[in-house]
Amino acid sequence: MSLLLLLVNLRFTREFYAFTREFDAFTREFAPFTREFGAFTREFVPFTREFAPFTREFGAFTREFVPFTREFAPFTREIALYS
Repeated sequence: MSLLLLLVNLRFTREFYAFTREFDAFTREFAPFTREFGAFTREFVPFTREFAPFTREFGAFTREFVPFTREFAPFTREIALYS
């Protein structure tokens, strides 16, 4: 019984090792892309931080403006019907 388990375990280990070699080759294809993406994000994150105050202000504006536009929705529907 233990010899059978040993053979099954050995076969599983070989198959798993073959899978890891294929997966390693697959991930190496994407290494240049991930390096470029990392460089892009390192440059882009500081740029977005500059706009954080503006986006907060814009969010506050839209929270105030959306209820105002909902009041006019029936009126705009009528205009659309007659135009």
